[in-house]
Amino acid sequence: MLGAIMAGGRSRRFGADKARAQWNGEALIAHSVARLAPQVDALVVCGPSWRGVAALPDRPAPDLGPLAAINAALHHGAAQGFDAVLSVPVDVQPLPDALCTLLAGIGAAVLDGQKAIGWWPVALATRLDGHIAAGGRSLDSWIAVAGCRRIDDTAWGLVNVNRPDDLQRLIDQRETP
Repeated sequence: MLGAIMAGGRSRRFGADKARAQWNGEALIAHSVARLAPQVDALVVCGPSWRGVAALPDRPAPDLGPLAAINAALHHGAAQGFDAVLSVPVDVQPLPDALCTLLAGIGAAVLDGQKAIGWWPVALATRLDGHIAAGGRSLDSWIAVAGCRRIDDTAWGLVNVNRPDDLQRLIDQRETP
């Protein structure tokens, strides 16, 4: 299992690099690494590197959104002999400790409320290449093409940090695994 933290966005709505935004005294990316690393066999960052974690450039090109990050992770995972990729966006916190167990199974899966958190068999890599080449850019369209299972996540209290007030909501929320 390859863990992939998607941290390459432009953070336009946030106004600064979200990956380095501080929560509980650490950058959001540090929280993602700490929660995801124990659940996977290896870890990559789709975006700028972070403290020794390998960085992957978007595939096939930058600025194509989360699908380009997932695509890069799938191809890297396949080349390195992994069976699947567990993707998480750097700006969704707090990540559950049992995320891998919850999503693992036959075929692809995503969280219903946070669809960038997904379980992707590496066998989907060439299919995602084709989807992107055909103009597919939305995560929703890829989820339909991939036939994803949808996992209910309403009880987890995940916060998607898109704007500074979302970060404040995360800061104000008591962290629950």
